[in-house]
Amino acid sequence: MNRFPTRRTLLCAALVLASVAAQAFPTKPIRLIVGASAGGTTDTLAREIAEDMTKTLGQPVIVENRAGAGGNIAAQEVARAPADGHTLLVAFTSHTMNASLMKQLPYDPIADFTPVALLARVSSVLVARTGAPYRNVRDVIARGKASKHPLTFAIGGTGSSLHMDTYEFEHSSGVPVMQVPFKGTSPALADVLAGHVDLMFAPVNGARPLVQAGKLRALAVAGNRRIAAFPDAAPITETIPRYTTNHGWFGVLGPAKLPEETTRALNAAIVKAMQQPKVKARLEADGSTPETGSPEQFAAFLSADAKHWAAQARAFRIQPE
Repeated sequence: MNRFPTRRTLLCAALVLASVAAQAFPTKPIRLIVGASAGGTTDTLAREIAEDMTKTLGQPVIVENRAGAGGNIAAQEVARAPADGHTLLVAFTSHTMNASLMKQLPYDPIADFTPVALLARVSSVLVARTGAPYRNVRDVIARGKASKHPLTFAIGGTGSSLHMDTYEFEHSSGVPVMQVPFKGTSPALADVLAGHVDLMFAPVNGARPLVQAGKLRALAVAGNRRIAAFPDAAPITETIPRYTTNHGWFGVLGPAKLPEETTRALNAAIVKAMQQPKVKARLEADGSTPETGSPEQFAAFLSADAKHWAAQARAFRIQPE
């Protein structure tokens, strides 16, 4: 009798062990690392899905904020974490954009991560103070081309998708623009309200209360369709067909080489969380569109998005810093 295990026996044993390991996940609390400050859209979305994921997975899902460096601090922490599914990154647009804007990153935004689930895509809104002589994009273009001076655009976040929207507007409309950078959305909006700056591409959640209060006018949305938050604001593409839409996005990533069974379990829990009515309502209020799908679909999205931002950086002659 052969006392040594056959290859078939070893294979069966390995499959059993893998199955047991998959069924055991998660074995401890899951950390959702967010590369943004508490209270913002990314943080709020992370906390809402964490609540439902806790119920589904049977372990606490804890949100931890690691703000700074355009999301790089949080991304680097997750890239170096064990690939067991217990440390995840709630990423946003800068994750794929930074590779085109920075000379050197401490990680590869594609190769060093496992795509788990896309959460949502988000559009920005072009706003002006209500006393300004603009009611739509056509007014902006007409005044910009007639003026001897370039229109001023507030930049609430250098290197953000909102910044790219400003570049794209100048590029596609032919209207000269002077960018005025600010350290955050709030001070940028304050100077638009005060009349110190003409216009701004703003996040929907930041602009909405000011539009509702009659202090700002929503001229257009940067996406390719209308959104519930500003139903009267037409997409810029209706006026400028060659305008290339720059979508912001949110998604969940794990470290590279995350086991497939673990990735599937996390994806299913996240998709379920995103289907909750309160999560959908929150996203809609912020001008976001839920975009959940499979890990493979998210991987394809990330690859395409990185190429998109690289093309934008070349078109606008942005030199990495």
